[in-house]
Amino acid sequence: MRVICRLVALIYILTSLSSAAEKGQHKLYFDVDSDGGWVPILTAAQPGYPGIMTEITEAIQRHSNIKFVPVKLPQKRAEVALTVGSVDFDFICLEWLKTLEVGPEYVISEPFFELKESFITLKKIVQLFPTRESLYNKYVGTIAGYFYFDDDTFIRTDFLDENHLILGLKHERFDVIILEQETAKHWAKVNDVDIGFAVLHSKGNFLMRIRKKHQGLLPLINQAIKQIKASGELQAILDKHNTEINIL
Repeated sequence: MRVICRLVALIYILTSLSSAAEKGQHKLYFDVDSDGGWVPILTAAQPGYPGIMTEITEAIQRHSNIKFVPVKLPQKRAEVALTVGSVDFDFICLEWLKTLEVGPEYVISEPFFELKESFITLKKIVQLFPTRESLYNKYVGTIAGYFYFDDDTFIRTDFLDENHLILGLKHERFDVIILEQETAKHWAKVNDVDIGFAVLHSKGNFLMRIRKKHQGLLPLINQAIKQIKASGELQAILDKHNTEINIL
């Protein structure tokens, strides 16, 4: 009887400790897109599997006392969600912004890797667009709701998602689109489009933009990022998604 009582007491203590630890765990919410966009960065090429961003947060979680909770929001709501605090962070390249500054409401993490976004054409006409100037005042396919730091230099033609953007290029509704390179390669393969990378649109460090009220967690996050780089976990995630991304 004493053994049983001690066992029950031990189980109670362990359960209480586990509950206390869970209560002390920090939670950060982030958007994973209800529309399945930005393959493979935001969502995976295979339905039902996590994209690179989700796998990164899972890896950071293993090295810190932070739980990352994904939520699915439509694109327009996602933009507002970070501003009003419905989500706690997003992933971004500062080079996408007009000012290259994150703003006083946020802090930024250590970088993960480098992302390249290009002006993309059909391969047969890629030579027509060798410079940024060659695209001035031209119609360019873009994603509705996305921000482009230089959209005053060309004429936006907005589409709902990357898939329809590539299809618009395939059917020659316009000559040029802007897409992140890994995403472009994915949808070009899906839709059998022979694309060419014209001039570079942007190149920058991919990092977390976190609401300033959580800046106390930044040292834990940065240390975890360094660990997943050093351990090879980050490279394994990128390899799993068949990318050619360079780790910084």
